[in-house]
Amino acid sequence: MNCYYHPDRPSVARCVVCGKDLCTDCNIIKEGQNYCRDCLGMGEVPVELGKILLPALGCGLLGGVLSIIPIVQYVNCACCLWIILAGGLAVFILKRYHNIKGKISTGNALITGGLAGFVASFITLLPVMLFPDMVYSIVDETLRSPEFQETFQDAGIALDASFFVALAAVILVIAYSLFGALGGIISNEITK
Repeated sequence: MNCYYHPDRPSVARCVVCGKDLCTDCNIIKEGQNYCRDCLGMGEVPVELGKILLPALGCGLLGGVLSIIPIVQYVNCACCLWIILAGGLAVFILKRYHNIKGKISTGNALITGGLAGFVASFITLLPVMLFPDMVYSIVDETLRSPEFQETFQDAGIALDASFFVALAAVILVIAYSLFGALGGIISNEITK
């Protein structure tokens, strides 16, 4: 038999829903069963949210650790490279671990990568949470420099170290979640 979608290719499986013969490119395996893209809706394999958690947490932990290791962290300056890779790796591992062929939904790729980035942001903020006095004193010293005093006083902004640390933390969490989601979407598109 030949593939329903590619008549020039031999089939390797049959869809359990409609019975179409499928080649290796068209066969989508979900939980040990063979499906065609029509039966799974546009070629996207549905994934339960519970399956997303472990790859996202593990890859988020890895991305966060790589973001705080001295010297290695400087590579992260290139558009949050470690976080994009962590989000992409989370989707890749999710698909391999659960033997998913084809694409998962864009929403699930976004959630998986975004969760990895979210976890990485908290790992990156761990030194701030463990040593807040040291961080606040460094920020406060920076804010007292004449350049900062002049700039912010002209704008009418009060200089408070705790405000700037909290603002930086919120921006970091949002940015890492977005970069992780980007990595998840990219990985979903390029991996089979």
